[in-house]
Amino acid sequence: MSRSTLYLFSLQAVFVLSWSSGFIGARLGTEDAGAINLLFWRFLLVTACLLPFVWQRLWALSRAQVRYNAIIGFLSQFAYLVSVYIAIRGGLPAGIAAIICALQPLITAALAARGNHERSGLQEWLGLVIGFSGVGIVICGEYAMSDNNIGIGLYALPLIAAITLSIATLYQRQQSVLATGHSKDGQLMPLFLQSATTLVLLFAAGLALNDIQVPTQANVWVAVGWLTLFSTFIAYLSLWTLLKRMSATRVSALVYLEPPVTLLWAALMFGDALHWTTYVGILVVATGVLITRRRSHACAVCSEA
Repeated sequence: MSRSTLYLFSLQAVFVLSWSSGFIGARLGTEDAGAINLLFWRFLLVTACLLPFVWQRLWALSRAQVRYNAIIGFLSQFAYLVSVYIAIRGGLPAGIAAIICALQPLITAALAARGNHERSGLQEWLGLVIGFSGVGIVICGEYAMSDNNIGIGLYALPLIAAITLSIATLYQRQQSVLATGHSKDGQLMPLFLQSATTLVLLFAAGLALNDIQVPTQANVWVAVGWLTLFSTFIAYLSLWTLLKRMSATRVSALVYLEPPVTLLWAALMFGDALHWTTYVGILVVATGVLITRRRSHACAVCSEA
């Protein structure tokens, strides 16, 4: 194996692990800090770290650029992450949340096909139905075999997260087609604007719920650092680096490794049980993905947790 091949393989492994780490970090910190509070401190740290790198360019931003990134931030970070974190805080296993969120590319492909009135839309919807069936197998098995009394409503939250991320993807694609150029200001500026929007929304939600507190538990600060370093900076750095070496389609395919990696990671770290129905469900979801991807590559964004 050549050095370049080994480097590319290692980079892909870092990408999968860093994007999967968000679900693990959520499990690590939400129990003691709560979902909103943990996310607030995470994005406060993320925004503070990015501010020195974008400060001089902030004054040159147009309202359209700020509005565009604020919408993306609301959909792909605030709505997505709050839904996932509340579900995990309520007791939903991190691996199960990752499996449900893995439906996002299928939802995006199906909605894109419908919006474009493409003939291949039937194939996208077939893949989506099969993917939902796989998730249904996982949920039914978890609900029947798990000792944890988890409300069935918690399973809907990662699905809501997947839908909001799909809407963000379609909106981002639409703006790209219209050649607005709102997201073409490097990499750090969009991340800063989206993170700052999320921070403001989290602060407002935290104040309304009286949920903004300075954590006193060491594991919460470990989770904040974990989510900032691994799930934000290393995740995005590995994504940007891979996109320079691989096609967006090949990079997006790596996202489907997140659920099994998260399941195994959570089992080793937290002792989460792995039921046979989970493995069957993953295979069914993978089948839905393969059916969808045979004729459509419309599922190009990665999900962050």
